[in-house]
Amino acid sequence: MRRAMLLAGILGTLLPGPAQADTDVHYQGLRIPVPAGWEVHHLGPRSTECLRFDRRALYLGPAGEHQLCPAHAVGRTTAIHVEPLTAQTNALVTGLLAGRAETGHPPGLWVRDPAAHEIRIAVPQAGAFITGSYGPSAQDLERVLTHITVDPPPAEGSAERHSGVAHRRSWVRGDGFDTCHAPSLDAMQAWRKHFVAANVYIGGVSRACPDGRLSHDWIAAVRAMGWRLIPTYVGPQAPCGPHRVNFTPDSALDDARAAAKDAVGRARLLGLRRHTPIYYDMEAYHRHDPVCRHAVLDFVDAWTRRVRALGYVPGYYSSVTSGIRDLADAKGIKKPTALWFAHWDKKPDPWEDRYVPRGWWPGHRRIKQYRGDHRETHGGYTLNIDNDAVDGYVR
Repeated sequence: MRRAMLLAGILGTLLPGPAQADTDVHYQGLRIPVPAGWEVHHLGPRSTECLRFDRRALYLGPAGEHQLCPAHAVGRTTAIHVEPLTAQTNALVTGLLAGRAETGHPPGLWVRDPAAHEIRIAVPQAGAFITGSYGPSAQDLERVLTHITVDPPPAEGSAERHSGVAHRRSWVRGDGFDTCHAPSLDAMQAWRKHFVAANVYIGGVSRACPDGRLSHDWIAAVRAMGWRLIPTYVGPQAPCGPHRVNFTPDSALDDARAAAKDAVGRARLLGLRRHTPIYYDMEAYHRHDPVCRHAVLDFVDAWTRRVRALGYVPGYYSSVTSGIRDLADAKGIKKPTALWFAHWDKKPDPWEDRYVPRGWWPGHRRIKQYRGDHRETHGGYTLNIDNDAVDGYVR
C-alpha cells in the first residue's frame, strides 16, 4: 500500500479526534461501551490493582483491601468504576432517592459531585453502582455513561453472559494501523493502548512480506487482547499498474475467482470464520486507460461475487484517485460491501473526504488510510506503519 497515494498527494495536517471502540463489556447486568485506548481492569477482594482515576480505564468489581498504589498520583481524567450494590453503596442510593438524584438519564439515578469531579449512578434494577471521574470537562464521561444500558434478562434455559464477556459488533470505530508484517505479541500488547484495529496481510501473489509470525495462534492472541483485525489479500494487480504480477483483460475474471478462493482458504486456516471481511488490495493504477479500467472493474465484480458466495464479506482497498473513483462510478457490477480508501491528506475522518462523498458506502462501512509510510513508537516498540481512521467492517 506504500504507493497507493502517489497520485493523490500528501496534503493537510494531522487532526487527531476521539476514538470509539466497538467492544461492549458485560458486567453486573450492564452493557458498558469501552472507548478505544482504555484499559479494562477486573478487581476483587484479593486484587492488588490500584483503582486510579488519573488514567483512562474501566474498573470492574469492588476494589481490593490491599491495593498497590503509587506514592504520588496526581490529577483526574475520564475513568469509570462499576461495582455491585453493597450496604455501603445502598446507603448512597438512599441519599440519591432522598432528593439529590437526577432522573431521566440512562442507565439509572445520577448524582453529580462537581467538587470531586465525579458522577455517581445507582442502577437498582441491575444491582450495580457506577462512579465516573472526569478532568476539566464532564462531556466525555457523560457520553460514555449515557450509552451504558441494562441487559435484558436471559431467555429461560440460556446461559447468562456477564462479568467481562465481550459482545463484538461487525464494525469498529477508532484508530487503526497497517504494517507489512505481523508484529510481535509484545508490540501488539503495547500498541493496544493507542489503537483499536490493525491490518493483517493474509496472502496473495503480490504480498511483500511472508507470513512470519502470522498464524492461527497469533490471530487468537491479538483478538484476546481486544484487537479488531482488517484481513487483506494482495493478489495480482491492474494491467496498467507499476507492479510485477498483473492480471490481464482476458484473465481478470478467472484470476479474481482464484484469488477469492485462496483468500477465503487462508482466512479459514487462520481461524477467521464466515462473515469475516476480506479486503482486496488494488494498488494505484492509471485510470485513464479504458481497457485497464474495465479489466479492474471486471476483476472487482468477480472478486465480490465469489467472496460473498463463499460466506465471507467482500472488501476493497485502493486509492481515491484510481480504484475508488472507478468503482464508485461503475454501473452494472457487484460492488464490495466494505470500502478502505487511501488518501494521505493526514485528516483522520472517513466521512469528510473530498474524494469520497458521504453517500458512498454509508453506515459503518468505511476505513480511511490518511497517513502513509512512517515510524511510530508506543510502549517502547517501533513499527513502520500507515495510519487508518476506521468506521468500518473488521473481524
